[in-house]
Amino acid sequence: MPVPPDSKEHRREDFTVTHALSIDVEDWYHDSATEAVEPAGQRVELNTLRLVDILARRGVQATFFFLGDVAERFPGLARRVAEAGHEVGSHGQRHQRVMQMTRGEFRADVLRSLRSIEDVTGRRVWGYRAPYFSIKADVRWPIEILGEAGVRYDSSILAIDRPPGLEVVSPRAPYRHQNGLWEVPVAVLRLGRFWHLPLASGAGLRILPRGLLDRCVRRFEREVGAAVFYLHPWELDPDSPSAAGVSRWVLRVGRRRLAENLDALLRDYAFAPIAEVFADQLALRSGDTERDHAPQF
Repeated sequence: MPVPPDSKEHRREDFTVTHALSIDVEDWYHDSATEAVEPAGQRVELNTLRLVDILARRGVQATFFFLGDVAERFPGLARRVAEAGHEVGSHGQRHQRVMQMTRGEFRADVLRSLRSIEDVTGRRVWGYRAPYFSIKADVRWPIEILGEAGVRYDSSILAIDRPPGLEVVSPRAPYRHQNGLWEVPVAVLRLGRFWHLPLASGAGLRILPRGLLDRCVRRFEREVGAAVFYLHPWELDPDSPSAAGVSRWVLRVGRRRLAENLDALLRDYAFAPIAEVFADQLALRSGDTERDHAPQF
């Protein structure tokens, strides 16, 4: 894959594949392992704006999956992201695992998040991503509710049931559910012969040697095509707190080098929002983000 010279903007013609970049806009305290936090402990606004600046320097636009809670607390942040040309999607209202909600609670959570984000940005929300990727491949009712809510695609189902991903349980490429909703999964990269892991991510950028990540991404390009990468604003912030516990130590590893590693990734690969990369499948047209296309709930 040719690597273009450093410049502010991408030259798409220099790349054979354009990948999708997505940001899950949440703060550290939205992790279910933490206790409630005082407003003074919120860092999401500065960290998200830092990401917006990194993307702007490379002329890259992405999909920002906002929690409705964040859009309500920081409406100026959501508007700034939308006005910068980024796609804005829903990450739910308050970062609750889908499987810990009833159907009624999930429906209310999704609809409130859509209203909050669309009211603030004036833009139609086409995409949804569940907290913790907590919609499973064999569970249909959340997909039915998302279709009824009017979203065009979901990006919640991992192609593996659980790490280390010895078995792939659903397609790694975008596919369509029976109700017409598209599933656009984050990229599960093959590491070695057997392990499949969601390493096209902030964790992959923080932890993996760059050469290894490149080999995994190029293999994905050959086997599947365009990949969906994802990361979180708090991953840029070495001073941000995190939940205690053995399982949370990996969330802190490599944060100081993430900004540099992300910038290098944006230099070496082409990226765009999910709705742009997969526009043909999603049947989206120019102007479809305008709010007056939104359904009435």
